[in-house]
Amino acid sequence: MRMVLSGVAAGAVMLSAGAAFSGGIVTNPAQLMSFDRGTGKLWAVPSGQPLTSYLNQRLTSYIAADIASFEPPDPCFPPVEAWNFTVAFDAQYHVKSTFVFEVLLGVMADLQCNASVTSSTNGAPQPLVAIKPTH
Repeated sequence: MRMVLSGVAAGAVMLSAGAAFSGGIVTNPAQLMSFDRGTGKLWAVPSGQPLTSYLNQRLTSYIAADIASFEPPDPCFPPVEAWNFTVAFDAQYHVKSTFVFEVLLGVMADLQCNASVTSSTNGAPQPLVAIKPTH
């Protein structure tokens, strides 16, 4: 009986280890829907897919948007300008303004802005690798 249980336990470890490395990195255009600063969960609807949860994390890269594609009165224009300012500020001063990006993610989700979302397909919510506002 011990041999059977040991075999089952070893198999379970191997399966879970394989699952940990089996995911990939994907980039999708998505409409932001909701952001919870307390948990870091971002909810978005990737193009042609159902509502998906992403996990904003310390390693997430925040990428500047192509501001030329936004025009007033687009409600996403002001937070995207602030986003780009923060990206430039962080690059100039070698800091990471996570708090500001989290506030902006909340505002952009409330406005249902669009973004290019790069994530790891491991787990739910999917770890957010990079995000870039888009029009």
